[in-house]
Amino acid sequence: MTEISIMAHHGTHLLVERGGRFAVVERRNGMVYGLDPQGRDGFAETSDGIAAAVGPEGWQDEAAARKTFAELCERGETLARRIW
Repeated sequence: MTEISIMAHHGTHLLVERGGRFAVVERRNGMVYGLDPQGRDGFAETSDGIAAAVGPEGWQDEAAARKTFAELCERGETLARRIW
């Protein structure tokens, strides 16, 4: 399997890359989770675990994944401002 690289992180979210394809996952307590609300199983924080969390359909081109990542980061910042 192609190694997965973490391209960016913000809060609990990671922008990851594998073989020129990109995805966003969430990292909590040493586990990674995909963004699909129907499949929120946690996986080990390894390349295989990240690939399992993303699933075969979760990989995107870079622009789409970066847009998703930016939207999640902004949503987290907005929520943090409301809480504090």
